[in-house]
Amino acid sequence: MPPRSRPPGLLRPAAAQINEAIRQLIERPNDDQRAEEYRRLLIAWAEATRSDMVKAA
Repeated sequence: MPPRSRPPGLLRPAAAQINEAIRQLIERPNDDQRAEEYRRLLIAWAEATRSDMVKAA
């Protein structure tokens, strides 16, 4: 039986926190530090949501 997944649009708490941090980051002026923080947050978000992905057969 496939694992139960979340309804579309619902994120894990960690992913939701990272998503919020990304939204706040976008409000800051664009510079090298913001770009690096954005990359770091994207990696963290991908790791936090990875288990929600389903492998193709």
